[in-house]
Amino acid sequence: MKTRLAIVATLTAAALLTACATPHHDEHSQPAPVMVFNITSGPTEDAHSVTMAMQLAGHCLDAGREVVLFFNVRGVTIPTEGLSPDLSFKDEPIKELLAGLIEKGAELQVCPHCMQAMSVEEEDLIEGAEVTNADLLFSRLGPNSIVFTY
Repeated sequence: MKTRLAIVATLTAAALLTACATPHHDEHSQPAPVMVFNITSGPTEDAHSVTMAMQLAGHCLDAGREVVLFFNVRGVTIPTEGLSPDLSFKDEPIKELLAGLIEKGAELQVCPHCMQAMSVEEEDLIEGAEVTNADLLFSRLGPNSIVFTY
């Protein structure tokens, strides 16, 4: 049973990393997809999911992909000044992972309706995070986008 789980985990990780592999283009190929990470999990309720999203986003950025992090539902509490610097899941703190993604060029969009529901104000957001709207979010989605939800 452990062997099967290990095989499934390895194949899943390989598939996810392959999606982020550096794109190869010729004159007839489509542009590289925008990698969109839909982060609905809250950092205290599911630090594991949040960490996985940020690690995969980092791999995509390292491979030269465009990355958009869309924070909604409970995820809107992540890109805030009030996020604890000690919050992590067996790894680098979430706040440090997020800062690294911003440095590498990730785009951070935050749902205004979810912010209101979670009592997050625009001035609570960290530098590099912006309150989004339908036009801005939809402009990053297209037929060549890949969306991961955590």
